[in-house]
Amino acid sequence: MSSSSSDPQGRPLTFAAAALWTLLVVFLDAFFIGMTEAGREGAYLDLVSRTGCVALAYSVVFFGILRLHEPETSIRHVLALRAPSVVALMLAVVVGIAMSLPAEWLGQLMELRLPRSDQEQENFDRLYSVATTGKRVSLVISAVCIQPILDELYFRGAIFTPLRRTRRWETVVLATAAFETLRSGSPRSMMIVLVVSLVFAWIRAATGSVFPSILARMSFVAVGVIPMVMGRDLPKPTLAWLAGTTLLAVGGLLGLGLLSRRNAHLHLADDAESL
Repeated sequence: MSSSSSDPQGRPLTFAAAALWTLLVVFLDAFFIGMTEAGREGAYLDLVSRTGCVALAYSVVFFGILRLHEPETSIRHVLALRAPSVVALMLAVVVGIAMSLPAEWLGQLMELRLPRSDQEQENFDRLYSVATTGKRVSLVISAVCIQPILDELYFRGAIFTPLRRTRRWETVVLATAAFETLRSGSPRSMMIVLVVSLVFAWIRAATGSVFPSILARMSFVAVGVIPMVMGRDLPKPTLAWLAGTTLLAVGGLLGLGLLSRRNAHLHLADDAESL
């Protein structure tokens, strides 16, 4: 592929097309999981197998988006693989960690309103089992590392960059968060996914790079997964903890906003496509 990204020769990515690509990810993921389950019973509840199916689904869609919408653009540009400042990376980690406790509290509220069935709880326990060292290691690698990277490369890279060519950054932030909420498919988690996706998308827009949003997402997930791997539960969130972590997250976002204003080449948009 050409390294030039100033004159892409491809079909503009519309919101409708981005939604269809996202639905295709969902379909392919389910298809590959079904094929894997047919070949090996129990693969559906194996986190490594499911992560592999997700990676394969994203790979197919990545290829389709690049061929149809960005055939003359470097993969590095489309996926926003730019080197951000160290301060931006640190602030993104702070935001990801700080959001975890409020999200956990919101998740507990949703569990009370929409409790899991016995079968759903059994499947969850099997999928996130930490009975052996191997399962603990695979849980960290799959849930904390691979899945966040794949999700961010798709939502904040593969569809964010093409959409940004013809849309304002605010609209693209809202759209990619909505698409990710659509991808989640679970009424129990939709509210949480929407809120955190808006934050990750804003971080991507503010820094002009996918790396800070990846780190924010990995940090966010790690806070919930690491205690599980260690056989511990997160402490019950108190009002003081909720207020403190929320303020910390807001402070981190404000810091990223100020940083983006100080760096014109990382200002709330991709400069090459600035409207």
